[in-house]
Amino acid sequence: MHFERAGKMENFTASASSVHPLVRTHPRTGEDALYLSGNFIDRVDGMGRDESRPLVDALIAHATSPIYTYRHRWRAGDLVMWDNAATMHYAVFDYAAGMARTMHRTTAAGDAPFRAR
Repeated sequence: MHFERAGKMENFTASASSVHPLVRTHPRTGEDALYLSGNFIDRVDGMGRDESRPLVDALIAHATSPIYTYRHRWRAGDLVMWDNAATMHYAVFDYAAGMARTMHRTTAAGDAPFRAR
């Protein structure tokens, strides 16, 4: 898969694979959430790639529909945090080339994704 932005393309190889649920249970709240990424999912377990693609595309379209989307308009001094166990995020490159930006990313250790039955 590829993650693209103007002037750069990163190639993510299949050097490591993992299987995780499409719906995960939040380890603290017990709420269920979709757990997928169009950039990284290869196929649904038990289905072939061609068979999986329409399902994955439909789930991503649902999860990213405007009623479930928050778009942050950055201003100097902003701090944004989200819960990766329940939120999908996508970086939008909507700033001028050469514009200085600083990002500090911190990822707290967490539980492996699971689906409560």
